[in-house]
Amino acid sequence: MRQARRAAETALGIWLLAGAGAAAAGAAWLPLSLPPRTESTWVLRDARVNGLPMQVLELRSQLSADELLAYFKRDWRRYGGSVAPLESEQGPWRKLTLQQDPLQLVVQVEKDGSGGSRALLSQMNYRDAQRDYVPRNLPVLTPLQVTQVSETRDGPRRSQLVQLGGEASFEIIQQRLRQHWSRAGWRAVFDRAAPGQRQWLASFDKGTSSVDIVLTQAGPREPLALTLNLLEGEP
Repeated sequence: MRQARRAAETALGIWLLAGAGAAAAGAAWLPLSLPPRTESTWVLRDARVNGLPMQVLELRSQLSADELLAYFKRDWRRYGGSVAPLESEQGPWRKLTLQQDPLQLVVQVEKDGSGGSRALLSQMNYRDAQRDYVPRNLPVLTPLQVTQVSETRDGPRRSQLVQLGGEASFEIIQQRLRQHWSRAGWRAVFDRAAPGQRQWLASFDKGTSSVDIVLTQAGPREPLALTLNLLEGEP
């Protein structure tokens, strides 16, 4: 369950920062190069967020934010095109965007407090975007609305992280979720409510499929937040 929560936070953060990323099979990604004194970690290798294919790298660099942005301005010239990268700012992040149809490259950079910088480097494939990206096996959870669906693949393992929110009864949504998977023959492997809090953590499985659930509400009159992590295939 801890992994599901971390995945939810990561996916939400990327969506808020990048403004947009189910596995992008066959996506023709641009080759990316990195500046010196810079380390990278994959956040999303081949994924979809709300139907949009996306790759995301997290960068940790000894270069300053100015140096890092200057590097990508120079490096992206190799892709050609008549449109120069567009610079913008979003809170503490400085953003550089290049449109290379059907792909869009985005790097978002901020200072790290020690003279270096950190960044998110992403590219998105708009030609391969899917409209019907909400999983069809979800229970009816009206009036909650789906706010984000992030899909990734790791070999035969497929993960769909679904986030929902809205005004609804904590108890009714909890009951619907329990009944939906129990009636479909899924086994409850974890079911725990935090004492004195409106928080419920649960996990169900069936064969090689499983679902992790995080349901929270700050107070009786506050909106609900629901995260479902649907996994299919052998781990």
